Amino acid sequence: MKKKKTYSKHDLRRSIEDIEKTIYFMSERFRRFEVVFNDYIEMEDNEDKFKEFLDGKYKQPEHNES
Repeated sequence: MKKKKTYSKHDLRRSIEDIEKTIYFMSERFRRFEVVFNDYIEMEDNEDKFKEFLDGKYKQPEHNES
């Protein structure tokens, strides 16, 4: 019979902390990307053109409430 691997409270805690660090790292990378992307659009002076493009591409259907 195989013995199941057991996890201690500390093993679980370390794993959760590792996941938390990874999520924090990813969120910081996304935040930096957003800042750089916004700065690039501002530098190219294409903000209005980019907004029009996004509005056309991702236009949400309007809800008619009766």
